[in-house]
Amino acid sequence: MLLAGNEHIKSLTRSMIQKGREPHSLMITGEHGLGRKTAAKYIASAMLCERGDGVPCERCRTCRMIKDGIHPDFMTLKPNDNGNYPVEEIREVVADAVVAPNEGRLKIYLIPDFDRSKITGEQVQNILLKLIEEPPDHVVMILTADSREVFLPTILSRTVCLSVAPCTGEECAQYIGSLEKYDYGEIASASQSLGGNIGSCIEYLEKGAIYTATENARAIADSLLRGDEYELLKALTDCDSKKGQLRLTLTQLSLVARDSAVSTVGGELISCAKNAAKELGARYGKTRSDKLYRLINEYISRLDRNCSKTLVINSLCACMANV
Repeated sequence: MLLAGNEHIKSLTRSMIQKGREPHSLMITGEHGLGRKTAAKYIASAMLCERGDGVPCERCRTCRMIKDGIHPDFMTLKPNDNGNYPVEEIREVVADAVVAPNEGRLKIYLIPDFDRSKITGEQVQNILLKLIEEPPDHVVMILTADSREVFLPTILSRTVCLSVAPCTGEECAQYIGSLEKYDYGEIASASQSLGGNIGSCIEYLEKGAIYTATENARAIADSLLRGDEYELLKALTDCDSKKGQLRLTLTQLSLVARDSAVSTVGGELISCAKNAAKELGARYGKTRSDKLYRLINEYISRLDRNCSKTLVINSLCACMANV
């Protein structure tokens, strides 16, 4: 299982396995697209690989089955359409955990995107707590989320916490190039827009939601530069169809505002609209750029609190025009 970059995860995994000290509960955090599930599959492959040296060989039957998603001892749960994990399904996991593995020495459960389970998240954690506190010797539980903040202190205290990190631009380009689906110019464009986030770069190349979000963020930044309130409102309204798309757009826009402030002190720029950010920084200065950044993040929080998309758009437009 290829995991680009993240040498700290590979090194720790190898060390734990070679010393026979594999944890029974792990947590993998990091922003969308950085490879949380890929890291989980890498760790599962390393634990179950027939070679047994702490590094997946990618050739044995076990590694191939994990890669293809068909290994009977590596199970990935899926949330429902609302992003929540049904309580009954989690109870089934707890009941199944006492049963011995089918093939390997371990039985590994992956519960990804735990932060999406906003309604049942706390209840699910309380159900899992007993299993995490007193796991059978053959059970490993892996949870993934954007950040540790969604987990209860009792869960955090009993898990090994790992964090995935962006790759370098070179590592990102090399990995995507190995897929042999995109030309160099396309890969360079994606990397320039999204840095070393491989998952987001691939989604960008596939013209997915992140592509639309970056295009919208650039249009909004251009409207701010021109001082055109009509175009600003239009650009924001273009992402009103789905709450998730609007949030993704505002997240990309917050990075532009962040770069605007950073550009005033000569820092590294990471957004999808670096040139526009430099111009905004030159025009706004650091104080106004900081204010813009805080403003956008406040409206992201309002979306997360289920405020109306239309109200968020209209109010944010008015506030940004007066920063």
